[in-house]
Amino acid sequence: MNIFFNANNKATLEALQSCGVKNVLVSHKYSHNLKQFYDCFEKIFLIAGVNGEQDKYHEFLKDNKELYTNAAQFFINNNMCDTINLFKKESSMGLDTTPVLQQDFIKHLSQLNLPNGSNVCVGKMSGRLDMEEAIRRLPVSMKYHGLGKGKYIDKKTFESIDTSLWISAALAKKFDIWSGNSSIQMKLNKNNMNDPILKHYCEKYKDNMEKIGIKYQDVLDNHYYTMLKLPIAMYYMPLCKSLNSYTDNFIK
Repeated sequence: MNIFFNANNKATLEALQSCGVKNVLVSHKYSHNLKQFYDCFEKIFLIAGVNGEQDKYHEFLKDNKELYTNAAQFFINNNMCDTINLFKKESSMGLDTTPVLQQDFIKHLSQLNLPNGSNVCVGKMSGRLDMEEAIRRLPVSMKYHGLGKGKYIDKKTFESIDTSLWISAALAKKFDIWSGNSSIQMKLNKNNMNDPILKHYCEKYKDNMEKIGIKYQDVLDNHYYTMLKLPIAMYYMPLCKSLNSYTDNFIK
């Protein structure tokens, strides 16, 4: 599985680069320095982003084809018909975008008439249980990318996913730790920085931490760039090793 880490500002870009991450997801809104992303990472997945501008996104895709490996179509959340029409428009423009399923995934896919083996993004559907059931029913003849489906990372549901959850330790002071066969959530505050569980996993994943340039003392000090990178060392690196996908996602 390929993991595309959300990298939409200088801090996240530098953090992911120093962690040896191979794949990033970039919003068009932050694509003014896409050449810098191109030089740092192996694969770049481009999306229009929240409140994106359709014409500007299409123009950018057309003018910068050599700077990205994948691009999601411009889509309308929870609007299957308009999203299908937009994909047809992009195809007629000669843009090689990946369709994004909305609302009724099975019905949406059936109306695209794609050849077997095509890349398809799985977008949004109202109702978590309905969405999970629809994902289970997707035909296996396509290659699926879970758009914003970071919580599916260990479920082997998609060929690839993208996620911004790795930023949660720095922003929300909570993150997942890979225990070896499942994840546990760690919530940080000034009263539990010496939590024995945190200390245990910092020791367990000490090699990963050293590999990406962070130390236990920096964790105790709640250093911003350390917290930004800590989930990479304590969740994504060991998880990818468990999934036998480490070399698909990391160069270190």
